[in-house]
Amino acid sequence: MNSTPFKTRLLRRSGVLAGLVGLTLGATACGGGDDSGSGASGSMTVLITQEAKGIDPIMTTVSSLTGGNQAAAVFDMLFWINPKTGKAEPQIAESATAGEGNSVWTIKLRPNVKFSDGTALDAEAVKFNWERHADPANRSVQFTAVKGMKFDAVDAQTVKVTLPAPNAHFDLVVAHNLAFIGSPTAIRADPKLFAQKPVGAGPFKLKTWMRDSQLTLERNGSYWGQGKPALKELIFKPVMDQKQRLAALSSGQAQLMTTAHFPSTEQAKKDGMTVTLDPKSGGFMTMFDTSKPPFNDPRARRAFALIMNPDDRNQTIQGSPGQTLKSLFQPASPFANPDAVYATNNRAEAQKLLDELAAEGKPLSFTYTTNSSASARMTAEYWLTQISGMKNITMKTEFLEGAAYIQKVLINNDFQASEFVITFDEPEPVLYNFTHSKGSENRTKWNNPTVDKALDAARNTDDPAVRKAAYQSVQAEIVKDVPFFSYEKSFAAAVQGKNTRIEGLSLFEDGLILFDRIALK
Repeated sequence: MNSTPFKTRLLRRSGVLAGLVGLTLGATACGGGDDSGSGASGSMTVLITQEAKGIDPIMTTVSSLTGGNQAAAVFDMLFWINPKTGKAEPQIAESATAGEGNSVWTIKLRPNVKFSDGTALDAEAVKFNWERHADPANRSVQFTAVKGMKFDAVDAQTVKVTLPAPNAHFDLVVAHNLAFIGSPTAIRADPKLFAQKPVGAGPFKLKTWMRDSQLTLERNGSYWGQGKPALKELIFKPVMDQKQRLAALSSGQAQLMTTAHFPSTEQAKKDGMTVTLDPKSGGFMTMFDTSKPPFNDPRARRAFALIMNPDDRNQTIQGSPGQTLKSLFQPASPFANPDAVYATNNRAEAQKLLDELAAEGKPLSFTYTTNSSASARMTAEYWLTQISGMKNITMKTEFLEGAAYIQKVLINNDFQASEFVITFDEPEPVLYNFTHSKGSENRTKWNNPTVDKALDAARNTDDPAVRKAAYQSVQAEIVKDVPFFSYEKSFAAAVQGKNTRIEGLSLFEDGLILFDRIALK
């Protein structure tokens, strides 16, 4: 057996930061007394752009778009991915160790961790949750991620995972896909209602939830982290308008916002607020369903990309052509392929492709589906202006409210073309999930054997040279085959309001917060 200690192995390779679209958060503070001598005080309100469909590991991912921040507060995480180090950091879990050629992994849990209902968070609880993902009847968003895995509770603190194929980076898969664990007792009692009355082992527990208005969480007095959390109460409120969030920060009604909306960060700077912005690989994109007409034909996908002028779009909508994404990996990435540059802004070539399709009886006609936020509408409307004047192409728009967009696009993968975003520092497991034919988040349904082979090679090695060659091959295939067209850089940003001091703030993934360690000062 080839077993490498978790910490030692992590020092030899990078981790991953990923996500989907970053949503804006804010915080409002009010006074609060001590919590039974715990020293916890204060109430923080977090403004989210849209209500979560529910808070349940089978429907919630580590993305603020699908309620990731709410889940992080209620469930905590087995591991989380540190964007500064690229490592899978232990939280509820203590370690992850690979063996048998990376085909078998052993997860060690902290002892004496309990859910807020008193149920033990032990190996059986983890096994129950992960097997729940694997049950097709549950329609879990992580169904593909756990497909073929076998889980064994060796003892109270040990979970043995047998993988269907070797993976040298499975700890990152746990952190990105399988981090949230719910109480088996509460799930068994009412599995359908659990998403509205979640029970976890996180720093906060559910108090009240008025849908589309306010989710109120209170401090979990039995939380495993001694002396944590520092806050007594945490409130989430859905507010879509970006200007309203900035106004709340500026007036002192809110203290914090994390966002991937570039104009908001620029306006915050002008308003005298502190902005921290970290560039990431990935980006905002139009993704295509490559499995059926019209975008099963790569000429249709390439024609769309060639029509568009990202520099003009970003100047028009974001106020900065410097936000244009030239390739999927940021230049500072050790895996970047400088030759893999998106083909754009060639309307003459696009028209030739459109004419070819029309001559074959396939004029390009499709629906562009996106959410109903102001920025998403502006992008869709901009694409319409670019298409005007082109022949043999028709684009309709479909704008959906948050929950409907999540259900149709992110869960059902029911679209022809749609707006999306991926965010990462290092590609595993995000790029595998999104572009491998068996990836758990392969919403484009792209099936490219060259890409699959390269991603499999990168997944099962710590050799930087092998991984670089593999990921550069993937980038070349992306710009050639165009399963998605990326046009704007991805980043993670935090904005603090005026006269605000937040201690212990740590962001991960696409703007999730470690709520066990933040405090208002």
